[in-house]
Amino acid sequence: MDMDSLLFGATFATALVFGLLLYLFSSKSYANLPPGPPRKLFSTLGSQGVGSTKPLWQRFDDLHHLYGPVVSTFQGKTVVIVLGTIKAATDLLEKRGRIYSSRPRNIMAGEILSGGMRGLGMPYGSRWRNWRSLMHAGMSIEASQNYKALQSIESKILLHDLINEPLQMAYRSHFTRFAASIAFCIGYGRRIRSLDDPLVVANSKVDECATQGKYIVESWPILLKLPRFMQWFRWDPEAQRKTETALFTSLMDDVRDQIKRGVAKPSIAKRGLEKQADFGLSDLETAYACSAPFTAGVTTTISVIDVFFLAMLHHPGIMRKAQVELDSVVGSSRMPDFEDAGSLPYIQAIIKESMRWRPIAPLAVPHNLIADDTYNSMYLPKDSTVVANLYSMSLDPEEFHRPDQFIPERYLEEGPHSNFYFGFGRRICPGMHIAQNSLLIILSRILWAFTISPVKDKNGRDVLPPVDSFEGGLVARPAPFVYGLTPRNEDIRALILEEWAKADEEGSSWL
Repeated sequence: MDMDSLLFGATFATALVFGLLLYLFSSKSYANLPPGPPRKLFSTLGSQGVGSTKPLWQRFDDLHHLYGPVVSTFQGKTVVIVLGTIKAATDLLEKRGRIYSSRPRNIMAGEILSGGMRGLGMPYGSRWRNWRSLMHAGMSIEASQNYKALQSIESKILLHDLINEPLQMAYRSHFTRFAASIAFCIGYGRRIRSLDDPLVVANSKVDECATQGKYIVESWPILLKLPRFMQWFRWDPEAQRKTETALFTSLMDDVRDQIKRGVAKPSIAKRGLEKQADFGLSDLETAYACSAPFTAGVTTTISVIDVFFLAMLHHPGIMRKAQVELDSVVGSSRMPDFEDAGSLPYIQAIIKESMRWRPIAPLAVPHNLIADDTYNSMYLPKDSTVVANLYSMSLDPEEFHRPDQFIPERYLEEGPHSNFYFGFGRRICPGMHIAQNSLLIILSRILWAFTISPVKDKNGRDVLPPVDSFEGGLVARPAPFVYGLTPRNEDIRALILEEWAKADEEGSSWL
């Protein structure tokens, strides 16, 4: 190696070290922040004074118990404001949504993996508003009516698959196919028959990449100053981005061709292409927008279903009470349907309680504060990351009597019933109406069709899964567990087989 090369290497290394030190020690000091643990160099979110082995939402909950409903901590140089009550989140994220509706920078998922085209992580601005307009057009209360027939078809196919599945551990794969097919139809107007579909495979890493703080470049963005060929963290996500871009564009082009031939089914892609100029989205932006129901909706739906089964295993009396309601309204000669919703208040209460009892997005998606603010005399600085701690909100005794207990009856009482588990303000989940419809049709039919029972150990004793063992990133799900599904009677079994044959034929038009 010649002297010039050595000199260049030494100069580059010196500049990098100097940049890192400047980055570390250029932090601002703030007065009158919300209370929180003492700040430390190299501090990690919520690490001060609480157990580091706990998931982050529980560590934040510990901070709420120590410091109150609004706490502050740091992630590197960034102030993190954590909101632990529905009231605080409503006051800030909804009533002051103009300055709380942006997103923190997410280098891996937001920039490298998707080029800033995934609406979930987009900063607030015209591009996001265009994306949101398309999502509203495709998934509003009115638009969600277009998918009820499909949701009914898919649920009948699911019941058939479950009744014919010999392996209890394989049940979850059938629920995953159900949710994926619904999401695929909403995005592109056609079903999927298998989890081997390219769209399923291509999106398998999105939730992992969306978890902020997981990748070193999120905490050390100065690494982006390295020569591009040295940015090793880019290699895999950029390869995935090329694959996804080609897939999303191809799927959108298929819908464009169907529109020309007059055979396109209702979907976000159909709406987006027919009025593309009105939405103000380019072809590539539209292609990414059409993938949103899949990338955001499948894991969340499956996780809620997992929580439902967890609750039923631990509360068989609640399951039997729900079945009494179903038997009185529906009987065994037909399946429950959407038209029965108003006559099934206990079923609806179970679904709401499942989402409240164990929120499957316990920290939601962080917001970004775009202007200085004050709240109850506390200073909230511009560029803070604002986290809605849904986990703590679900355990707030001021909102929910005996919050640690699974009590559907709380939703049969008069009074305000928050849908906090869908988020807040302008960033509330755009697919919430379709999600509620999917959960209503499938969980009501599961309770109508099956007795849900725990598996037995070698001594014949029930094996119940733990209620607090969760895993995952942005979306948390109960640790894997198995359970039994037994048809409640032979009339129900026969009806499932009969309805499946009709549903399979009807569903073929969506393939």
